[in-house]
Amino acid sequence: MRDDFDAIPEAEPQREGGGCLLVRIYHDIGLAAVADALNLLTEEFDADLNLSLERGEFYLLPADPSLARGEMAA
Repeated sequence: MRDDFDAIPEAEPQREGGGCLLVRIYHDIGLAAVADALNLLTEEFDADLNLSLERGEFYLLPADPSLARGEMAA
């Protein structure tokens, strides 16, 4: 394993284009999934994190409510 961390490139502070939107969406989905899996209370987080969790939960919920009921029955 390499010990020279200088070889790891630094993240760019702000990327231009559509990739930034996808990064934010994936970040929000990941936060919401972890908070759901660990049963974390969202009231304990700051306003920005709560907003991110709300956006992520939107993508975790199925578009068709009948799909959610079907998964619970299985």
